[in-house]
Amino acid sequence: MHYIKIGKIVNTRGIKGELKIHSLTDFQNNRYKKGNTIYINYQNTYIPFKVKSYKRLKNMDYIVLDGFEDINKVEIYKNSEIFVLSEDEISLTEDEYHISEIIGLKVYQKDEIIGEIRDVLSYPQGDYLKILLNNKKTSLIPFRNEFVMEVNLKQGFVRIIEMEGLL
Repeated sequence: MHYIKIGKIVNTRGIKGELKIHSLTDFQNNRYKKGNTIYINYQNTYIPFKVKSYKRLKNMDYIVLDGFEDINKVEIYKNSEIFVLSEDEISLTEDEYHISEIIGLKVYQKDEIIGEIRDVLSYPQGDYLKILLNNKKTSLIPFRNEFVMEVNLKQGFVRIIEMEGLL
């Protein structure tokens, strides 16, 4: 089986087993739909769980696992990553990418590596690449064709334009 990472459990919320998730997917409504199976990687084992409920608050996702509606049953999964099976993968068009594919790519400007993508942040005005620059500072670049010239998943890089004030 091949698993695809879709998020990480960052905390719990309340006493009824609600898990706070930092998602690496734009398809939360599909991924966390009631009855869907997700897999939590706990101690190098992929454990299947059925989703009981899902909601989104303040740019974070919250799920409750079926049969685990108690904080004492889910607290051990904090900091664990969440996966789906690759056959459950949502197909994308040519210019669309899964967030998990983008994170970790090297960022080039001209022919020089300037950093690495650490996250993709979604705002009402669009998605932004969070780049950790070589000088250890971070920069946000709009993930649009005007700023991103090339995305090469096979070779593991993104090439951005050169523009004063961009970084």
